Amino acid sequence: MHYFIYAFFLTVWGWVLSGAYIRFVFPVINSAYDFAAGLEEVGGFYYRYLSLSIKIVLAAAQTYVLGIWSAYCVLRTINFLQEPGTNGWLYYISAFVICEGILGIVAKREDYRGLLSIVHSAMAMGFFVMFALNPAFLASVYPWFPPLMKITIG
Repeated sequence: MHYFIYAFFLTVWGWVLSGAYIRFVFPVINSAYDFAAGLEEVGGFYYRYLSLSIKIVLAAAQTYVLGIWSAYCVLRTINFLQEPGTNGWLYYISAFVICEGILGIVAKREDYRGLLSIVHSAMAMGFFVMFALNPAFLASVYPWFPPLMKITIG
């Protein structure tokens, strides 16, 4: 029952957050990409540089925001593993599958507009493994998140 509660609520939160991200964040990002594409059409070095800068900032911001989901999955797993009678491999494998599945749903909904329009999804997916193997890295990227979930790392 303990495992079911863990996996069920992780899946439900992932479904809710992916739906909210697709519905509310995507329109803002798409309008920013449309603006950047308009700058590229104008031509000139300055406008192309500005367009590339906008795309890099968007990719970095999306990587940070989507990485929060990976961090949440790892922190929730760490939290559940602190209870007696839990087995680490089952929880980590389940969290990996759920985390990657939710990020895959978000990535599938995105339009391909070049490498910078998709690299954030791949990086957020890689964050799960990096955070699971090195929770101290999680605390350095998101220092506000472990205390928010009342988890001590390190």
